[in-house]
Amino acid sequence: MAEHTVIAMRKVEISRFDLVSLFKVAFLLYATLGLVAGLFYGLVIMVVGQLGSFLGEDLPGLGYLTGIVGVLAIPALALMYGVLGSIVVMIGGALYNLAARLVGGVKMDVSAMDTPFDAQTVGDVRSVPPTG
Repeated sequence: MAEHTVIAMRKVEISRFDLVSLFKVAFLLYATLGLVAGLFYGLVIMVVGQLGSFLGEDLPGLGYLTGIVGVLAIPALALMYGVLGSIVVMIGGALYNLAARLVGGVKMDVSAMDTPFDAQTVGDVRSVPPTG
């Protein structure tokens, strides 16, 4: 097992979020959540529709109607969760950007770790002259 050594501890500040990248990540996460919710609710709707025939209710077409609604609930909820969740996250990101501009961003301590992967593929970053 490879050992990790801590190179340095530094303090960083998140001063701004890119709203487009925030929207894309939030859309993927919320659409996945909506897909899972759509599968669950679609299954529940289909089962409830089939219960009518088992209980002796004679409502013609109820099973077909609930089956169609159950199937349509899957993509509809995935899209709805994805769009609405992303909009809410983007609004939160915009509010954070405004607050960070006024009072400063969130400060946190991070430590860089030297891993075998980093050392082999990237090399020593300190040996590269700064650009600018």
